[in-house]
Amino acid sequence: MVSIRSLGAALLIAGSGAVVRAADTNADTQAFIAHQAATQTFEADLRQTFHWTIPPHHVESIGHISYRAPGWLAIVLTNPVPELVLVRDGVLYSRRGNKPPAKYKLDVRNGKPTQNVQFLLGFFQNGCTNFAGLFNVHTTYRGDSHLGTLLPKHAAQMFPLRSVDNVIEWPSMDVRSMRIGLIFGSYISYDFSNPRRNQPLDARVFEVPQP
Repeated sequence: MVSIRSLGAALLIAGSGAVVRAADTNADTQAFIAHQAATQTFEADLRQTFHWTIPPHHVESIGHISYRAPGWLAIVLTNPVPELVLVRDGVLYSRRGNKPPAKYKLDVRNGKPTQNVQFLLGFFQNGCTNFAGLFNVHTTYRGDSHLGTLLPKHAAQMFPLRSVDNVIEWPSMDVRSMRIGLIFGSYISYDFSNPRRNQPLDARVFEVPQP
């Protein structure tokens, strides 16, 4: 569960400023916000790498992410362990393997989401501006992509998150990959492929898991 929630933080980070170019910062930022605000549906294949240093643990998983405006989000991992994270209108459902599903109410306290998956939802809602103020952004660009490094303004507030590096394709504004740096050298990385925006989605991916 920690891995998927951290994905949400990373995607917000990608949307909160990592796509801007030094040559035309404001124009690129506004273009990206408009691009995200116009997204009614989104889906992509993803590969997750989950690396812990203490205790040593390294797992690669295959999955899929789907979004439907204004408030539905589904992440499904299928290999090596089935895992589901589903958000429907302010309620989070999660399930791993054959365990009973868990249910949480999504709130914001002191300006910070109570569940990291809210960052991911915020990547699409309101042009990804919901929680952008929590991070400082450092951007470089190379060829047809931008590398955005985000650092929490208050490290203790975002613990155990230390940094996030994102590679974003330009001008399509699609996230190619992200690496979430955690304490003690641990990290979670994601590679996205076959992104599709504003296309019909399979409604079954948003079904609430049953006990």
